[in-house]
Amino acid sequence: MNPSKKITIFEIVLIAVLSVVIGIAFWGWTYVYEQFKPFLKPFGFKYLLAGFWLLSGALLPFIIRKPGVAVISETISGLVEGFITRWGLLAGVWGFVQGLGCELVFLIYGYKKWNLPQLILASIVSAIASFLLDYFYEPYYDLALKFNLFQLISFIISSILFTGLLSYFLGNALAKTGVLNQFAIVKDKMEKN
Repeated sequence: MNPSKKITIFEIVLIAVLSVVIGIAFWGWTYVYEQFKPFLKPFGFKYLLAGFWLLSGALLPFIIRKPGVAVISETISGLVEGFITRWGLLAGVWGFVQGLGCELVFLIYGYKKWNLPQLILASIVSAIASFLLDYFYEPYYDLALKFNLFQLISFIISSILFTGLLSYFLGNALAKTGVLNQFAIVKDKMEKN
């Protein structure tokens, strides 16, 4: 695959549709998060459910495999969620930062290596980028180091489960249905066979 190819109209449509769908799923996930947050937050574990909000930045690039997809899709999903939750446009800022975290990993691999370890690494870097933004926005720097380490570790664990693993299995499951036959996730596998 040549990563310098421009994003096609079919890829733009897929990015738009799936990013909006995932943004709505982010909104739904907010209710799950809010139910468990009071029990997890005092121990520094509220991020155990936050990894799902990074999904768009890993899943869409895994399917399309071109530069910029992580940032675009995660930002769109964040903005959609922001319009229907209390977070507003700030959700787009977090989406942009989370997408940049994933994008950095895909860039390092030259947009050529697409496997589970790479998706897990992208999810971890995305979680760290998002946590750093939280660290200064919230401000977590006023909290104890141990508490912040618990928060960061729980976010990394959550990102591995809800972003890395979920992106890999969901992307491959969608590819098996045939709906992604014109996208790189399927074309790359066909070229290898």
